[in-house]
Amino acid sequence: MKRIVLIISLLFVNFGFSQITDTTVNKEKFQQSGFPFKGKRVLQVEDISTPKEQNYYVFSKNEHGSSQDELYIQQFKKVNNEWKVVAEDKVAEPGIITSVWDARKAFFDADKDGQADLFVYSKHPKDNMDEQFSVVLLLIYKNKFYRMESSAETNYDPMFDTYDFNPDDLPKAVLDQFEGYWNNLDKK
Repeated sequence: MKRIVLIISLLFVNFGFSQITDTTVNKEKFQQSGFPFKGKRVLQVEDISTPKEQNYYVFSKNEHGSSQDELYIQQFKKVNNEWKVVAEDKVAEPGIITSVWDARKAFFDADKDGQADLFVYSKHPKDNMDEQFSVVLLLIYKNKFYRMESSAETNYDPMFDTYDFNPDDLPKAVLDQFEGYWNNLDKK
């Protein structure tokens, strides 16, 4: 009897902590699937599911060797059995190449609304991918983009972190988790 109670308890605990399912998608197969993403090269695709929704987060780029590096960030949501773009952005700065950080990404649902969003990328000089200019933490919350950035020039000192949004625009639970992840992130 104790085993049954323990197993049932563990299932409830596991269910409580498994609100978000992150499945990495094979980028080569995805790129050849005909899925309507922007860009020519898929860098990363994440299949993020919550009890309320299923999403694809697609990070792609323009053609290799283009004069201007462009990173496309798109969130697709399954609505009535069809994939719809609900948020998208393009990162393109003269002389800059962006790089996605697969190993340092995370997804969370701080306000328990059934939506999960968070991603990390870095900026490099076009001619030297080994040199990092800055790190950017991207939050896609309610189909809007929020960024925090820290630069190598300031040795990633938090005093010089920049935000592209007003922190009051986010619920406290979301901002706290966003900043907490940022503060603990190894930016070098």
